[in-house]
Amino acid sequence: MVRNLQLGTESNWNLQYSNSFPAVSFLNDKAGNPIYEKITEINVPIVFDQPIIAVNISTSVPVGRIWNYAGYLRRSLTTGLGATFTGELERLFLGKFNLIIFNDLNINYFVSIQVPKWFINANIAIYQYEGADSTTLEDDIQAIKTALGI
Repeated sequence: MVRNLQLGTESNWNLQYSNSFPAVSFLNDKAGNPIYEKITEINVPIVFDQPIIAVNISTSVPVGRIWNYAGYLRRSLTTGLGATFTGELERLFLGKFNLIIFNDLNINYFVSIQVPKWFINANIAIYQYEGADSTTLEDDIQAIKTALGI
């Protein structure tokens, strides 16, 4: 069974969430440079209803540094027992659209993001895929019906 998606079509993606998070500076070190508090886990206040999202995270990278890691994404859903985390943590890469496909989830869910402790700001954009999402299963069933004369 093959899954048919049209990920390359821009109109199939809708921006669901976009926000910026600055780290709080609370002290200066001996050289007078600010010391920043770690950005806490970001709970995205949006309910996602499609199993495919793309997450982009950007930040200010100091001159001379190369950063690739942008933290991780965790998904959760609401059950009769309250919020429940599901699945593995999804690693995120900095400055890239991280494609995340939840194959085992057919209900609405939430996500949260934790950026690395050294980020002094984080810009987050999350897009939801709303294009065609089908499998060849329907074609296979029709072919079987045709072969059986049904």
